[in-house]
Amino acid sequence: MRFALKWIPGAVLLAAALAAGAAAAQGEGDSKRGGVLFVENCAMCHGVDGQGRVGARLENFPGIQIEATLSQTISQGVPGSVMPAWAQANGGPLSEQDVADLVTYISGAFGGTEPLAPLPTYIPPDIPRLPDVEGDPSAGAVVYLTECRACHGENGQGRFGLPLAKSWPVNDPETYIRQVVGQGISGTSMPAWGVEAGGPLSSDQIANVTAFVLSLTPASTSSTPIPSQPGPISLNTGLMVLGVVALLVVGALVVYYRRA
Repeated sequence: MRFALKWIPGAVLLAAALAAGAAAAQGEGDSKRGGVLFVENCAMCHGVDGQGRVGARLENFPGIQIEATLSQTISQGVPGSVMPAWAQANGGPLSEQDVADLVTYISGAFGGTEPLAPLPTYIPPDIPRLPDVEGDPSAGAVVYLTECRACHGENGQGRFGLPLAKSWPVNDPETYIRQVVGQGISGTSMPAWGVEAGGPLSSDQIANVTAFVLSLTPASTSSTPIPSQPGPISLNTGLMVLGVVALLVVGALVVYYRRA
């Protein structure tokens, strides 16, 4: 019994030391900056209020090490789900400090101790309608910036989602894009966004964002020709020198064979 009484405080101290070490390794997060990152990268899936959309609800956190669980989930993702790995070490776009800031914001905001970061307001740009395409690309631009930008990049250049500013190698790209947006791609981080599949987007919104995606201009792959560097002599001078050399060689051969 005496051994047990001595061991319990030691175990408590060891656990406290491990927890302190984990907290120190986690780093100090900036909640305000984390709120900006959350709106830019997470709100489209989890909701600006954390109530979930195509991603999980965030108001309840299992386990006693909330920050460690959040950090691991954000950094490494959840295999087999639509939650990708966000950390740069795992191929994502976020630094360690970004992850730490997100953890601080999420644990505080959805734990009731921090204010919620507001969503930005987007003004539809003036994009001409595409011939034979149903949706409105101007309205689709707002849908894209709200829902798709985090994965596919602001200009469709790709992030950890595929590039969308490209030529589509299918016979009917409009139907294909609408199907992928509405139903998602099973086994990947592309969720189903259509209302019929449990997502938040109406058929009109999907049609509009499809039109916007089709309006994106593929990145130019042409390169500027590198001008040739001028040599020490001009082309005409070079040809004259070669001619003189040739004549000298021929003359030398004639003299050689005559003497032979």
